[in-house]
Amino acid sequence: MIHLLKNIRRVECIEAYHLQHSDIIADRGVWLNVYQQFSPIDTIGLSSVEISDKIENKQRVFTTRLTMFRSEKLLPGTKKLCFRVTTVTGSQFLIGCADKPYPVIQNEETFPSSDSGKSGVTVTVTLTSLIPMLSILD
Repeated sequence: MIHLLKNIRRVECIEAYHLQHSDIIADRGVWLNVYQQFSPIDTIGLSSVEISDKIENKQRVFTTRLTMFRSEKLLPGTKKLCFRVTTVTGSQFLIGCADKPYPVIQNEETFPSSDSGKSGVTVTVTLTSLIPMLSILD
């Protein structure tokens, strides 16, 4: 089953350890118990999220893939980042949590051969976990 969450207007990140005091409420979302300062990520245009799931070893495993286009690479170094995405309707979702596994970041730089080609960096954030992307509860 594939779910598409198109039209992500804002992407922000935070180091995973800041989310230690968050509560995951099964089948509902995540409650951020204390105010968390997310850092905005500059993107070009709208971003998208794709969520797929499958049964593996009698457990449902979710793969969440965030795709965004930027003018430069997203290089976190040794930091373990989690991402908050905001849709055009204002709904917010969290990709990742304080515990492993953490989202994996992949950068793909494009140098087009024609003048009309789109040059920049496509950043793909992938999280494969037993926990899907979670709605942020107020």
